[in-house]
Amino acid sequence: MDVRKISTDVKYNNSDISTDIDPLITSVSFSDNMTGTADDVTINIADKERKWMGSWKPKKGASLEVALLISAGWGSNSATKRKLGYFEIDEISGDGPPNKASIKAISVPESSSFRGEKKSRSWENTTFKKVVQDIAKKNGLGTYFQSSEYPDYDRLDQEYESDGAFLYRLCNEAGFALKIANKKVCVIDEAHLESKSTVQTINRTDQLVKRYSYKDSSSGAYKACTVAYTVKKKVKNKTVSQTLKYTFSPKKPPNTGRVLFVNEEVTSLAAAKRLAKKKLRDANKEATTISITFAGIINLYAGQTVDMKGFGSLDGKYIITSLSGNMGSGSETSIDFRKCLEGY
Repeated sequence: MDVRKISTDVKYNNSDISTDIDPLITSVSFSDNMTGTADDVTINIADKERKWMGSWKPKKGASLEVALLISAGWGSNSATKRKLGYFEIDEISGDGPPNKASIKAISVPESSSFRGEKKSRSWENTTFKKVVQDIAKKNGLGTYFQSSEYPDYDRLDQEYESDGAFLYRLCNEAGFALKIANKKVCVIDEAHLESKSTVQTINRTDQLVKRYSYKDSSSGAYKACTVAYTVKKKVKNKTVSQTLKYTFSPKKPPNTGRVLFVNEEVTSLAAAKRLAKKKLRDANKEATTISITFAGIINLYAGQTVDMKGFGSLDGKYIITSLSGNMGSGSETSIDFRKCLEGY
């Protein structure tokens, strides 16, 4: 039997506190999400001497950098580091007896106004990247982009929305994954993520698989998407209307007769083609999903792709959409996968 020991590597406000905190930790739970939801970590601590109620009590808003060190087995000198990332503390709680403390932190900096504060703002003749950069800079965050093309806008309005909700809506409409990680706003083309090489093969009969569930549905899926938008331009003092229209269908469409019709602003036929592909991808991407709970901490990350085997007709390439783990008594990792789309 492969018995592993897990320890923690923790930095508090850039100071390494691993030696002091590791012997007191009873469990660590965490989540890693590909898009739309902040990552978080919770560290549970035995507080027999009540230090975490007094002089050791961390400050809200302080930074935590957390990693798990997973040894190859008892007595082994080698270990795998599973980085959880950068977080800021937003909650400290405790109870007793016996005295226990719990520290929860999230990946979205509390020092920013990225979530919770609703705002209104407009942009004229702008680009997707410019909008993301404006919002990130205002919140003291960097940016990371991974895509070959981005939409342009004649006008874009943020109407009484938090920066986080607004950017998620914008990214979702454009077919991008949005993640706040390591003090950066990360925008990645989901099709690009799905095109990457797989990092592992997972078999339904693997020893570490504790339980699984799956869903394969055609409800809400479409065989094609048609984008149509009428642009009005002035030519020699006359208003001329031009309709930009494009229909996209993948080589292997779902077995349905439905067509998705979209009437949204596009400025060119190329933009209409891109939007049609993204809208159809968004509508069809959740058709086939698998959820697996594994024994132990699995060293995988949201956004990575794997090969799935042992699920019959559902076998194939999948992307990790979310992952949550718990290190403690009965450590386990739960991972949600969705099947990668071809030709989108």
